[in-house]
Amino acid sequence: MSESATANPLTDDAQATPNENRLAARILMVIAVILVLAVVIVAIFGLPALGLIGLAATAVIFVALISIMLGN
Repeated sequence: MSESATANPLTDDAQATPNENRLAARILMVIAVILVLAVVIVAIFGLPALGLIGLAATAVIFVALISIMLGN
């Protein structure tokens, strides 16, 4: 059997472990849920909700950057 036939279809990395693939799937599912939630919130409350989502996302990114800077 060729290497491409035995490679994992979830990733191009032939050395990826099943745990890494599960983590990648979880991350993608969380992103999809957040995106759907944002669309629902904007559909219910209108464009001002989009501004609030942007403010919340800015705070999250700020905390992530501080965490990276501190080495955690």
